Amino acid sequence: MEYRRLLSNRNYVLLQSANFINRLGDSIDAIALSWLVYQISNSASVAAVNYALNYVPTVLLQPIVGAYVARKDKKKVMVIADVARGIIVAFLALMVLSGKANSTIVIICTFLMSCFETLRVPSGNAIIPLIIAKEDYKIAASFSSSLSRTVELIGTGIAGVIVAVLGIYAAIFLDAASFFLSAICLCFMKIKEHIFTAEKADCLMNDFKAGLSYVLKNKALFYCCLIASACNMLLVPMNALQSAFITTYYHGDASYLSLMGIALSLGSLLGASVYPVISNHCKNKTLIIIIFPACSFLYLSELILGFTDSQLSIMIGIAIIYFLTGLFVGVASCHISVMVMLKTKQEYLSRVSSLLNAASNGLIPVTSFTISALAAFFTPDTLFLISGIIILLFSVGSYMSRRLEVLND
Repeated sequence: MEYRRLLSNRNYVLLQSANFINRLGDSIDAIALSWLVYQISNSASVAAVNYALNYVPTVLLQPIVGAYVARKDKKKVMVIADVARGIIVAFLALMVLSGKANSTIVIICTFLMSCFETLRVPSGNAIIPLIIAKEDYKIAASFSSSLSRTVELIGTGIAGVIVAVLGIYAAIFLDAASFFLSAICLCFMKIKEHIFTAEKADCLMNDFKAGLSYVLKNKALFYCCLIASACNMLLVPMNALQSAFITTYYHGDASYLSLMGIALSLGSLLGASVYPVISNHCKNKTLIIIIFPACSFLYLSELILGFTDSQLSIMIGIAIIYFLTGLFVGVASCHISVMVMLKTKQEYLSRVSSLLNAASNGLIPVTSFTISALAAFFTPDTLFLISGIIILLFSVGSYMSRRLEVLND
């Protein structure tokens, strides 16, 4: 019944359609770009640098952008961001097609896309309370996450085939088209939005400070931010070195990335689907910090798979490992989203979501540059082992922490 109510909401359907199309292109593009960077540079360090620069705009710009977006037409901002990203990705595809693409071009395009994404994310988060009722937050978070994982499943499933049959440039062109189609869907939304004008709001910097103060005073939001930041930081080796790890440790190709993406998406889809039921029986703290043991399991299990010479066994193992990891990550992600919406006033939502997003990703660039330097001296599997052990210690520490009990309030 709840899903039926959501699907009868025209604005919500249009927003999710835009996100569906957008995410489909990104899922294909994620594998294509990851493989492209490593193949062009043949360097794990360069791949780590590219991953780091992808998050620099989020950390440096998004806190201020969130305050800026609070007084702007959020639908218009989202459309502009999508169109701009579409143009950048189309340019990159042309460079790949013409054979002129190099590491520098890919890194610059990645950085620019991330800059415009800092506009899209807070606008998308802040627009949700404008189109659905508060009592629908949980089911909307579950539906949105399920939809996102389903699209990722489709995208990662066909990405390997597209790259192998049509080439990397075709996958990147599809991503560009997805941004333009997303913008078209958003244009049809009709929203009555209260815009905070200069006469009714303080200056931009004061808006930023007010948002920061709001987060610092709300302990639950603050600890959600710390947990997300720690998790994102510890997953940097996995995200930055995955292509190098697959090539050197498993002696595999891009199809391994597709398999990982499919299994992770399936697990996340199930996690998001069962979240509304699980959330009624588990404490907030448990639902969030479960992400730590899941990530440690991912690192250490991938290393264990390397002891077999059977490619079939490795692929089956990868499917199981990533499915289970996705299951727990899907539950934790849904719960964090719901907590942010429930514990934040609407007029602060764009600022709070921007601050949380920036802060939770704040350590990624620093960690990525560090990993880039370490990759010159250590193999990817060694860095995976160290990361798995560190996350395991985080798991124990988070479960024993009394301060995190505030999440249950």
